[in-house]
Amino acid sequence: MSQKKNFYPLKNTLNLLDNRFKFEIIFYLTQNRMRFGKIKSSLLHINQQLLAKLLKQLEKDKLIKKKEFKGFPKKVEYSITIFGLLFKPLVDNMYKWEEKNKKILLKNINKKNSNSLYDYY
Repeated sequence: MSQKKNFYPLKNTLNLLDNRFKFEIIFYLTQNRMRFGKIKSSLLHINQQLLAKLLKQLEKDKLIKKKEFKGFPKKVEYSITIFGLLFKPLVDNMYKWEEKNKKILLKNINKKNSNSLYDYY
């Protein structure tokens, strides 16, 4: 008797991108290759340890790749993989949606809406 596997829509994708910063990192890396410092300065309110952890996770999940250059000082560059590039339409649509709804989003943020998803993290 075969056991039917449960299907939970978006579960695998959300497990892969389980942090809001991961979406932003993918967004920026679909635009251009970046060094660690440039990625960090592009993200608001992220510390160095968290960014390093997220970059390692994204690399492990084959969404980004890390290239280390020889020499001193050490130079590391991150870029999107072909697999990661498949998220480009998603993050582009999220960006367009945000631009289209900027007034509503800013109004909600200014009200400090306690029903916000981020209030639970």
